[in-house]
Amino acid sequence: MIDARDLFGRVAGDYELGRPSWPPAAVELVARELQLDFGSRVLDLGAGTGKLTQLLLERFGTVVALEPDAGMRALAPDGAEALEGAAESIPAPDGSFAAVFCGESFHWFDWPRAIPEIARVLAPGGGLALLWNRPSGGLNSVDWPPEVGQALDQIADPIPPEHRYMSFAWREALAGSDFGEPRFASFPNGGMLERERLLARIASWSHVASLAEDARQTLLQEIAAHLTEPAYPTRLETHVYWAALPV
Repeated sequence: MIDARDLFGRVAGDYELGRPSWPPAAVELVARELQLDFGSRVLDLGAGTGKLTQLLLERFGTVVALEPDAGMRALAPDGAEALEGAAESIPAPDGSFAAVFCGESFHWFDWPRAIPEIARVLAPGGGLALLWNRPSGGLNSVDWPPEVGQALDQIADPIPPEHRYMSFAWREALAGSDFGEPRFASFPNGGMLERERLLARIASWSHVASLAEDARQTLLQEIAAHLTEPAYPTRLETHVYWAALPV
């Protein structure tokens, strides 16, 4: 499996510009279901540039953003405590958090090491929330010209299949842990996406970001030539899972 810590820092600016945020209602649901309040101390694990961190700051008084990549971590929003670290070795004492949130990050973890570590830093009864943005219809999340899809289809996917969200191998790993059965909800998260942000989103995807720089730039120039509209409709929904430790 490729290491996300060596991948996304080089495209941190594209990630911040292009990647979608999260519906506030999703965070609100998790807070309600896990009985969190403003005073709850929460961890954004694998925080990236802080897309989810920003929403957590609007809901909780103390938010820690843990991210291994310095380039990503540098863009974390003000107000969060941004720390270097990874899910497999969280630099926090036992029982430090009421909840751990993972936005587009849990599928990257080494689950046999990360899940016990997450449980360690949670207080008794603490919760784990996992969020992914997924296409809400068809294979693509954006209504782009077919030539864009054809160009992207030529790229090999560097991620082992079991570490893709849709393999649900991550759920099987959770099933053998101390966490209860995950519950699920989905929220619409579409809208119009400006051409510049769409190009940045494509540039930040793992199978594009992992290309050699010359190949990556050639691909992005080809895609840019096919994107002639100022904005494109997106078809996304946010999938949310949450589970709790026993009290």
